[in-house]
Amino acid sequence: MGTAFALNLIFALIEIAGGLMTNSLAILSDAFHDLGDCAAIGIAWFLERKSLKKSSQHFSYGFRRLSLMAAMITGLILFIGSSLIMVKAIPRLFAPQEPHVDGMIALACLGLAVNGFAAFRMSKGQSLNERMILLHLMEDVLGWAVILVGSLIMLVYPMPILDPIMAIGVALWVLWNAFHNLKETTKVFLQAAPSQFEIATVENSLKALPLVQGVHHTHIWSIDGEHHILTAHITVQIGASIEAAHDLKTKIKEHLFEKFHIQEATLEIEWPNQKCVDPTH
Repeated sequence: MGTAFALNLIFALIEIAGGLMTNSLAILSDAFHDLGDCAAIGIAWFLERKSLKKSSQHFSYGFRRLSLMAAMITGLILFIGSSLIMVKAIPRLFAPQEPHVDGMIALACLGLAVNGFAAFRMSKGQSLNERMILLHLMEDVLGWAVILVGSLIMLVYPMPILDPIMAIGVALWVLWNAFHNLKETTKVFLQAAPSQFEIATVENSLKALPLVQGVHHTHIWSIDGEHHILTAHITVQIGASIEAAHDLKTKIKEHLFEKFHIQEATLEIEWPNQKCVDPTH
């Protein structure tokens, strides 16, 4: 993230100068969007580092959700920035202005190199926060690829209307992906079961274990999209001893980690003749 932040900040300043010199709305739009990226990446970088702090008495689950908060902020900046680009680009469709094509080609090549390297470095990240930053960078790579192709076309066929069309096309792509990622982030905030889990599948997997008669009141959620938690009531078969129930609990936790990568499981063991009191479930 530090590399991505530094490269974006330096290149955004180059873009602003280049956009003014080439009179290209596509480049200027991308320049101001990159400044938004810098703010988003800076916030995400700061919160990602803070999210690695150990848990405390007041934050018993730790600070991993700061990474999730950063993903939400980054997604909102993407959404707002792309919407502003649309607002500025649409009027240019009806009054296109001639850009400086040679300068656009040079900036596009530089933009592809800088953002491509930053995206490659960020592609190793796994968190929702890092995926959202990667979306920022991939959007920039796509934007510069589109600008390069459009500039080469305008070099042969003078078509200034291509400049706002390129800006709108990239903005629409970003809006769609930002919406999708914001949706996933919001689901984690609302403690929805991670998309790769079906609660019924997890319960059936547990019911297949020895001594397990039934599974109910199962909840699965994620702290940050990577670290998953489960709580469940496990009904053991008649005649199971307390020692056997304790051994079963250990086996279930190992099973959940190995098969579903659930890092933390809280299990309540019940016997068939025991009443399960959970009126608010």
